Amino acid sequence: MTGDTREVGTISVDVDPIDIHLRGYRVNDCSPDASVYERAVPRLLEHFDAAGARATFFFVARDAAAHAACIREVVEAGHEVASHTVSHPADFGGLTRSALRQELADSRQALEQVGGAPVVGFRAPGWGQPAGLIEELEGAGYRYDASAFPTPILGLARIVLWARSRPPRERFILDAGGWFGPRAPGRLAGSTLQRFPLSTTRSIRWPVYHTVRYNASDAGFEKTIASLSRERHPLSYALHAVDALGLAEDGIDPRMSRHPGLALPLDQKRALLDRTLETIAAAYRTVPYSERLLDAG
Repeated sequence: MTGDTREVGTISVDVDPIDIHLRGYRVNDCSPDASVYERAVPRLLEHFDAAGARATFFFVARDAAAHAACIREVVEAGHEVASHTVSHPADFGGLTRSALRQELADSRQALEQVGGAPVVGFRAPGWGQPAGLIEELEGAGYRYDASAFPTPILGLARIVLWARSRPPRERFILDAGGWFGPRAPGRLAGSTLQRFPLSTTRSIRWPVYHTVRYNASDAGFEKTIASLSRERHPLSYALHAVDALGLAEDGIDPRMSRHPGLALPLDQKRALLDRTLETIAAAYRTVPYSERLLDAG
């Protein structure tokens, strides 16, 4: 937009179904659940439209054919569809190269087939970084990766997830090497890929993330966004589709009550989301990640 001096930013949504979230808590007796596709995504499209924001939706391609109408609706509303693997492996960081290659290629193909738009972006389940990820992304035709979470708080979050699992996970990978990686987006050295890390504050690398937003005041969040904007830091803000679901209102499996924000009344969650998007939209020109690739040349 001519004369728009706001820094560019992206709001992204990880569209993880309820059964996949529960699997992360070691609850493995769940059938696939359509709530995120039938309720959460339509609500999020309403919120984004009201805020004048266009976003990137990372879909698990396992459900692409069954929920093709939902994916097409996202594309038709002007948002981007990107890959979050086929099956959202719980141990993504430990995949073999052949298994990783299959997840990347098959998810891209399935999402392009149903969405009718190019899929050029990827986000790893659990922000995992398996060996060879960048090379395999390039080989599969992706143009960017949005899996970097450059903060040591990721390690704490994984320990909390492990502790909340019943029984606790036998194994988890901390991927500590990326905790102090670059905060700013940029092209990876020796690679055609661009990386968009989750935004963190400059001083203590506190994640600017909707899961954390539940414990922040409006004033505190506004201060954080204002600080990043003054820094001219390109924003990457992430949320989950379940952030637009109500545990009671949508009949969600009560075992999801342990998930951040799920126990809040739905009207409070949606009001929080509106205030959050309003704050971001005032400071940032929000576009999908794919359009930031165009900006970067």
